Amino acid sequence: MRNSLKKPLIGIAAVFFAALAGACGAQPAGQGADGTKQLVYGMEAEIDRVNPVLDESQEIDALLFRGLTKPDEQNKVTPDLAESWTISKDLLTYTFKLREDAVWQDGEPVKADDVVFTLQKILDPDTNTPITGEFQEISNVRATGDYEVELTLHRPYPPLLDKLKVGIVPKHLLEDENLAEAEFNRNPVGNGPFRLKEWKGDGTIVLERNHDYYGNKPKLDEVVFKPVPDANTRLVQLKAGEIDLASLAPSQVEAVKDSDPIKIHEIDTADYRAIMYNFDLEIFEDPKVRQAISLAVDREALVEGILDGKGEAAYGPLQKSWAAHPDAGRTGGPDPERAAQLLAEAGWEKNSDGILEKDGKLLSFELVAPAQDTVRVALANVVSQQLKPLGIQAEPKPVDQNAVKYDGEEALLIGWGSEFDPDDHTYRLFHSSEIGGGQYNFGKYRNEEVDRLLTEARTAADPEERKAAYGRFLEALDEDPPYTFLVYLDALYGVNEQASGISDRTLGHHGFGILWNIEDWDKQAD
Repeated sequence: MRNSLKKPLIGIAAVFFAALAGACGAQPAGQGADGTKQLVYGMEAEIDRVNPVLDESQEIDALLFRGLTKPDEQNKVTPDLAESWTISKDLLTYTFKLREDAVWQDGEPVKADDVVFTLQKILDPDTNTPITGEFQEISNVRATGDYEVELTLHRPYPPLLDKLKVGIVPKHLLEDENLAEAEFNRNPVGNGPFRLKEWKGDGTIVLERNHDYYGNKPKLDEVVFKPVPDANTRLVQLKAGEIDLASLAPSQVEAVKDSDPIKIHEIDTADYRAIMYNFDLEIFEDPKVRQAISLAVDREALVEGILDGKGEAAYGPLQKSWAAHPDAGRTGGPDPERAAQLLAEAGWEKNSDGILEKDGKLLSFELVAPAQDTVRVALANVVSQQLKPLGIQAEPKPVDQNAVKYDGEEALLIGWGSEFDPDDHTYRLFHSSEIGGGQYNFGKYRNEEVDRLLTEARTAADPEERKAAYGRFLEALDEDPPYTFLVYLDALYGVNEQASGISDRTLGHHGFGILWNIEDWDKQAD
């Protein structure tokens, strides 16, 4: 347990100087061996595969694959592969006109059949992709010409245009393949501003400019995705110039000195951290227990202590959305007296050890956090201490991030958040239809009223009706919380001072989206 919430990371300086000693003579990050203009991104985790159909978006996806739409600097929908579209009066038919100058990186044109193939694969249960639920309102998709696609919906679905930023994949290379096992996933052929140059044995991926890209040509010659899982090592490599871009933990920012060749970008995000409950556990059945935990947590202390003020208290999943509701977070706390009252009403009493007990069961559970994520580990530690006076025993349990199962932990420090349509990271997290099958309702939360309101909110045609439905949804979450929401994080990126073109728009889950305008990024020679 930490003695101070603001205790800095240990050993940064020692590791830094050791790395500097070994970095003498190393190739500068911004310049390739042949003099190319190169940007090296130090990634938190190694990339296993690249296929936008199979995974929720990775940073690398949009560099290789583009969708029908794309978000702009305000995260609003704009055209991409689709140069225009029309929507029928009943809001059930969307007709997209594709641009005719987009080509795959093997020279084949991007056509309507590729769009149809991609969406059909997403909807196919055999594909087993976690993004299926984002497209379930599509009843039919068909090509009405080489460069025209018609989508028909079961019901009005205003989030559709946002969802269609998903990368399109080439039918001619994948129609006879098992997508999950295709060699394509390690040798992708896309339609974006960059193309695969090399996938190295150490997990480093080198992309090069795609000269056939239909949009603005990138200023960079290459973008390198280099796995650097350890946060301290990322900072060391930033300081040494071995990488140009990396996310930082809040406690690392003060270790960046004016003399370092680094600029810190502190960017607003919709990225929250929360405790996810496992509803297979009897101790979490009574919503009063979960309400009490939410009331006991001092979120402002978490923000100031763990995040060094670089974030804000979280009371619900839509706090950064246009669908935010002023009455959400009524069980936000801190109110330990009310929390104790709720626990007593639920029949919990402290035993001789000071632990709450009911019918022979202790109010005790493991609070799992990925060990490599220093912020989540710190949150688990401090929340555990905040709950202890109430008699709740939340045992922090850091585990290797590769060992996190997401559907078997007693309670888990989870992270979600979408900067786009409020349907994203709400329906798929809290609707009961998203339980199991690789979906995202990992805690097995079930609430019929929440299901009804989420469906209403995603299918209502009028924006005000949608907002009202989301307001009632947030109130329902207060009454029957699936999570205890803790904090929203600011994204903290260390960037080589020679890099330019970065736009600090609101980012998403894990700070996703930093490379959204990669075509505008540049890197001066070292």
